[in-house]
Amino acid sequence: MPKTYGKFTLSLTGKDSHKVNITPGQGRFTIAPKASGEKADAYVDADTPILWDVFNDFKVPAGGNWPRVMDYMGNDTLFIEWTERREMECFDWTLMAPARVDASKAKIEYLSVDNNDYPLHIKIGNKWLRGFSLQGNPDKVTLEVAVPLKSISFSIRTEKKNNTPVSLPEFEALKDITTINISTPVGGQPFDCGSLLQFKKLKTVRLNGSMCNMEALGKLDLSGIEVRYCPDMTGLPALNTWADLSYCIFWNVEEVRGKVLRKELKELEKTRGLSEYASVSNLHPKSWFATEFNIPFASWEGKNGREAMKAYKTALKAIKKAKDEKEVKSLLEVLITVINGLPNIETTEREDTYEAVCQLAEVAPFEIEEEKVQEWFDEVRDF
Repeated sequence: MPKTYGKFTLSLTGKDSHKVNITPGQGRFTIAPKASGEKADAYVDADTPILWDVFNDFKVPAGGNWPRVMDYMGNDTLFIEWTERREMECFDWTLMAPARVDASKAKIEYLSVDNNDYPLHIKIGNKWLRGFSLQGNPDKVTLEVAVPLKSISFSIRTEKKNNTPVSLPEFEALKDITTINISTPVGGQPFDCGSLLQFKKLKTVRLNGSMCNMEALGKLDLSGIEVRYCPDMTGLPALNTWADLSYCIFWNVEEVRGKVLRKELKELEKTRGLSEYASVSNLHPKSWFATEFNIPFASWEGKNGREAMKAYKTALKAIKKAKDEKEVKSLLEVLITVINGLPNIETTEREDTYEAVCQLAEVAPFEIEEEKVQEWFDEVRDF
């Protein structure tokens, strides 16, 4: 039996084509094009065929197949035929071109597909499949199911500087699901919860990230709801809306609605309570979500990005403890001065810097008028 760790040669695309170095206990094997910039155990161009059977003899010490998780970025869809012959615990696939595949016979327990904004038509569903998730752009996905699914996860990629809500298109194939997980970035376009109403049998909803139209959830007969890292829960129905609610989790959510939820929980405990689990914890002001997850400099590359982020985080830490406006102004001036010293600051970078300055001013222990912040910004910047 071939060893599954250390340095060895792998005939991945041809005889002894790749030298790999696997750390002891590593269960994931990653294949990606070098041009993608992703870190991988083996670099293979997106359109190069892979000899998937090369993994057939690899086992973990306990006897199961190795790798336990395959992470593949590319266009060789023959991995599906391979997994029809060989069981795979998890397979994570990222498209690099449009694809049409039938994975309804694949022996994959957990399948995750990132369509990477490419059109995808996929058929799934069999006794092996225990979990399925779609990442990227759901509007470009066509889904067929051979066996009805009970649950699905969507991780939706959104634009940072765009407030237009995103939603799920109509998925007739998912009409029988009872559990759905929706994840979006904290900063950027919110997910429209109204698009969940197409799933009439939903019992459990798990939401992570930026959301809107949460009023729609009141039209679902839920027994469980989870909300995490949500910067705005405006419109979320009262907990007593759901007569069959048995558990709820609200964690790292905005404090205004969160405090009301705590009161609602206490009231429910006086009447029927929740039979399983209930928690409302880690409440934050809306400014926390901006400074922790929506830092304008996050998209900057190279040295400019590193220097800007370092200056931002230093200013953030100090401004939270500032005693007066004079101190905040001084700290913001230091940040702006750092940006002044960076090369090639153009219009978009200037806008990012102003946004960062406004975010930082909002976390001060006292209120500062935006007009003042803009004056301070214009006084110091030379870009």
